[in-house]
Amino acid sequence: MFAVFFFDHRLALFFLALLIVSAAVPLAFAWARILPQDAPPFAPGQSSRPRDPQAAIYLPEDLAPRDPFAVFLLACVTLSYILKFPGLPLDAALRWLATLIPERSLSWIALAAHAFFVVVPGLAACYSAIRPNPVRVPLIAASILVLLLWLLGGSLHSALVAP
Repeated sequence: MFAVFFFDHRLALFFLALLIVSAAVPLAFAWARILPQDAPPFAPGQSSRPRDPQAAIYLPEDLAPRDPFAVFLLACVTLSYILKFPGLPLDAALRWLATLIPERSLSWIALAAHAFFVVVPGLAACYSAIRPNPVRVPLIAASILVLLLWLLGGSLHSALVAP
């Protein structure tokens, strides 16, 4: 764990809120880029006259290359962001899982899940930096900010609740 920051609690709250909001913005842009676009409200119908080249920019991109691994990484980064969101009752979920799974196995599963959701944002940033995909820039930004949230969020939260 990193050393505890000796911030004022107001400054720690500001940085934590800034980190949470700034990580959510590129995630929203990436999901908006993945979802299909709506047709324009007054799109010209199929007619016998030649198509206007200006109307071609409104057509849906049926042949746009989609990268399913980038979408999977985006989903994992989003889940990683949700799991690190402050106030999420993870203890209740772990207590419920403890009734279903033996404690030794549950501790290994929790450790593996924690490692997976810390490593995935770095993997997504590296993958998007190397291979072009439709969500390249938002995925890189979101991955870096979610990774910072995992690395600095605990220290900022402890500085926030410290007396």
